[in-house]
Amino acid sequence: MKNIFKYSLLFVPLMFVISCQSILEENPPSSISISSFYKSESDALIGLYGAYSNIYDISGTSYLNYSELNADDLVISPIVSDSFSWDNFTYSSNVAVDLWSSCFSGINKANEVIFYTEKLDFANKAAIISEAKALRAYYYFQLVQVMGGVPLYETPTIGFEAIYASRATADEVYNMIFRDLKDAATKLNSKSTPGRINSDIANALLARIYLYRGDYQNALTFAKNVINSGRYSLFADYAAIFKSANNNGIEHIFQVQYLAGERNNSVPGNFGPRSQASIYKTSFWAKTDLPGSFAPSSEFIAQNPVSYRRSATIADRYQHIDGVTGTLTMQQVYGDKFPYYVCKFDDRKAELLSGENFTIIRYADILLIAAESLNEVDPTNIEKYIWINKIRQRARNSVATDLPDLLGLSQDQFRTAVLEERRFELAFEGQRAWDLKRRGLFLQKIRAQGKTVQDYMLLFPIPDTQVKLNKNLVQNTGW
Repeated sequence: MKNIFKYSLLFVPLMFVISCQSILEENPPSSISISSFYKSESDALIGLYGAYSNIYDISGTSYLNYSELNADDLVISPIVSDSFSWDNFTYSSNVAVDLWSSCFSGINKANEVIFYTEKLDFANKAAIISEAKALRAYYYFQLVQVMGGVPLYETPTIGFEAIYASRATADEVYNMIFRDLKDAATKLNSKSTPGRINSDIANALLARIYLYRGDYQNALTFAKNVINSGRYSLFADYAAIFKSANNNGIEHIFQVQYLAGERNNSVPGNFGPRSQASIYKTSFWAKTDLPGSFAPSSEFIAQNPVSYRRSATIADRYQHIDGVTGTLTMQQVYGDKFPYYVCKFDDRKAELLSGENFTIIRYADILLIAAESLNEVDPTNIEKYIWINKIRQRARNSVATDLPDLLGLSQDQFRTAVLEERRFELAFEGQRAWDLKRRGLFLQKIRAQGKTVQDYMLLFPIPDTQVKLNKNLVQNTGW
């Protein structure tokens, strides 16, 4: 079933493209309107898979641009010239145009599933509708955290009369997100085909979003729903989390599904050392030129404490792929330009056909959400130490002097400790910028790196192309 879902995501968008093209033909013999397409449960599932397909557009590299490259721990590799605008906050007012179009396309597809499935009659109808609502909530979450309030659509756009909506407030968008995810947490099963939203995923996303909103009581409640389910635990080996052989493992709550050779994950290739025109040109993956766009910042390298987790996250050397040349240091290949690379997503055997899933949320994140939230709700409760120390125990990997257990911290000291733990445990997984922004530290951290960032850049701009098309849209201040 897992592979069926993967292949469905590949072919469903093509079906819609062909359908849309045929509508433009004169007297089309086989065009199918969306309304007449929905006749059975299988049709509803095809529509749902089509709505899931947009998740690929907003995961991977795009996801990291907003949440990591736009923060303090990740930079553009100094030996490349692409994407410097993300790193240096010099992007234009159309920087978010792809995110906008991908998310609203997914939202409209989810709304079609909800709207037309409501008219059908089959046993699993309520579950499919709840899943589509949760997926809609996920897309809206990407938009609201990046740009603030955006137009709200709860029905599919039919014709042109409803496409020029005004912006809702951020609170109104979050209210809809919470409503839809709570519906899914209540109505969906706890297990699902990998890559599809279930009740555990809904609970985990609710925990994360409530944390971002500073609602620690609700964040704790939904995090504990996942913890108390007993269905998740930490991998014993930190490095195992990011191996394609362990996709959909015991720690993975929600992953975007990739299949090497069919739908490939670009993230590992972007984190590896860039190929060079030298004797080491193909030394990271056999016969493959890497894009190698990203590098850890000097601050991240200097401040990441010595531990097994650090060695599984960044490295200053790597084994030559030929198995003969031996270990190459970054200094040998790049001189002083590129001293470390991010090694946690190493998928070298796959060349550029990586089947490593992209993890949206995993159990370690939930433990840290629970620890941080409990510190705010009931700071004297020592259960918070149990949760954070589980993370630290794995990170030190039996080296007693590395990352000792925490105990006896003040509430403020624990706040600092859990933020730092998130920084290194979830490094380059799409959380850093949002953590800094919700804690009011973003501008301070970025400016400390000597970068020029204005106060208004806490939010990205509504795409200027959309503002020109829709006169009801008001641009974010400063843009």
